[in-house]
Amino acid sequence: MSVADLAAIWFLAALSWLLIGSITPLLTAGHQPIAKRLAHGSACLGGLCGSLAAILVLVSQTTLVLTAWRIMPGLVWRFQVDALSAFFLLVISVVLVAVAVYSDGYVRKYEQKKNVAYLGALLNGFALSMMAVVTVTSSVTFLIAWEVMSLISFLLVMFEHEKEQVRTAGYIYFVMTHIATAFIILSFLIMFGFTDSIEFMVYQQQLMQLPDGIKNMIFLMCLIGFGTKAGVIPLHIWLPRAHPVAPSSISALMSAVMIKTAIYGLMRILVDFFGGGPAWWGQVLLAAGILSAIWGILLALAENDIKRFLAYSSTENIGIILAGLGTALIFKASEQPVMASLALTAALFHILSHAWFKGLLFMGAGSVLYATHTKNINELGGLIRKMPWTAALFLVGGMALAALPPFSGLISEWLILQSLLHLTFDSSGFWLKIAGALALALLALTGAFAAGGIVKQFGTAFLAMPRTQAAEQATEVPRSMRLGMAILAILLVVGGLWPSGILQLTGSVTNRYFGQLDGTRLLWQPVSTVTGGAADMTVLAGVFILSAVLLFGLLRWKFGRGTVVVDETWNCGTPLTPSMEYTGTSYSHPVLMIFQNMLGINRQVAVEREYPYYPKKISHRLQVQANMEAYLYKPLIAAMLALSQRIRTIQNGNLQNYLAYMVGALVIALIWSR
Repeated sequence: MSVADLAAIWFLAALSWLLIGSITPLLTAGHQPIAKRLAHGSACLGGLCGSLAAILVLVSQTTLVLTAWRIMPGLVWRFQVDALSAFFLLVISVVLVAVAVYSDGYVRKYEQKKNVAYLGALLNGFALSMMAVVTVTSSVTFLIAWEVMSLISFLLVMFEHEKEQVRTAGYIYFVMTHIATAFIILSFLIMFGFTDSIEFMVYQQQLMQLPDGIKNMIFLMCLIGFGTKAGVIPLHIWLPRAHPVAPSSISALMSAVMIKTAIYGLMRILVDFFGGGPAWWGQVLLAAGILSAIWGILLALAENDIKRFLAYSSTENIGIILAGLGTALIFKASEQPVMASLALTAALFHILSHAWFKGLLFMGAGSVLYATHTKNINELGGLIRKMPWTAALFLVGGMALAALPPFSGLISEWLILQSLLHLTFDSSGFWLKIAGALALALLALTGAFAAGGIVKQFGTAFLAMPRTQAAEQATEVPRSMRLGMAILAILLVVGGLWPSGILQLTGSVTNRYFGQLDGTRLLWQPVSTVTGGAADMTVLAGVFILSAVLLFGLLRWKFGRGTVVVDETWNCGTPLTPSMEYTGTSYSHPVLMIFQNMLGINRQVAVEREYPYYPKKISHRLQVQANMEAYLYKPLIAAMLALSQRIRTIQNGNLQNYLAYMVGALVIALIWSR
């Protein structure tokens, strides 16, 4: 049996398990424990099988082509798993395994309150639709899978529909995702009009001959369509609303995986169909990415809702990925394949790394919500003593998000920065060098703000004293939830200490489009000066850990066990109270005041005085007014409503007018067809 045959078996097994998991929980809905185990067991097995299939395809550099059925003449549902599809299949499958394990404990909060079987079936259907999106081979089947994914994700967002906030978020998500779909449909219609085909294989062969104006139109439509789904600023308004209200296990899948399907769509069209396009495509992606990164992390820094913080952080990280992809397209247009390979590798590495740490962080936020029934960090505190495992795992994800060693977030963001360094020094144009330097500085600033955001969230929620009774009475979450988080935490450590394993997977994609297998060795020269190889990072990490252990043992042998006295912190003779702690608002206040005009921050300070010069109490509140929505979306909606009112005047109830409209439309259609 060949590797391709074995990969095909595992891929079909993944689809089969997810299909089973989408149906059987509904059939056993009368027995909720059985339905729950069927749903989560099927999802876990589907994720494992999908991971094995993706790794086999990437390592062997083969391509799977499987025909499912013939829908109608000229339309066949076919799966194709090439290097690009396999990489995104791996991203989906790995996170799905962790989420399935985590969900087995998390859904206990819904038992006797909600239909757990319904949630489990939707989880499997959601994963199945995402796998279909990244593996189908025609525009029609892609749009079918895309729409199914959007509808199922909408139902998952609306799972707690009895809450008004959930209904509002679901409505905005539904509208924005279908606006995105409309632009994607238009781009595929243009492709069909010029190729007279719906097959991706034909697009790969013929779309390069399109006129430049048509190519540019398709690029802009795809950027709007897929950018909306990915949460690129200013198309992000659904994301900080939908992710926080969905069940946390679903938030992990949506933020870590679903928004990456939009990146897959962009890469499939821009890189696979059009070969990268002109340089200005990459420049637009780079600019959009940097804007999303810096603006997203500033909005995240203002948040005290832990899930909204993570949602805005997803906008930031999508911006980082777009910056890497845009840099790759710039180098591709300037015929620098090695540098293009470097930038694309950086983007792919961060796609995988972000999926791991964002999935872990959303599950950590869900664990906090499970134990305390609140997402507001100002109502928490002291959870590290109540929930030590959750605190440790959340800290691992936070350190990876902040690009701290020894986690894969450091490697992926360093590669993005290195590609921007090459753009600054190795590009030909003066203004391009300036743009590269500016992007590099802003991305470095973004990393600093991300680290500050994690310090704020972790410090306020897990350290110091409990601020409320809910935090005081919190207990550790069930074992399955901790195990689900631990899976992704381990992958973050492995990716940070053994990046060469990730490079073997990303190399299959970069080799397909840029033909530079050895170019990625350049990535590690600034990191390791031993031989420049990727595996040297593992050697250095091992040497560092061994040296630290030996040094610790030597100090213990020489000086013995230290004596530590734990006592209460002195506070001028007065007892310490939770009201003396830093809140999330006070922590981020100095930075946010610098950017208050850009973000539209409203600062409110209320002073309660008892003596003339010594206030008894000061209340401080920061509120983000969402300038982008106020100045962009509200005028746009007002203009659309005004236009609709004018168009509505043609509906006057006159039958003769309606017949005239029909005749006029028929005449125009005949002239157009002629």
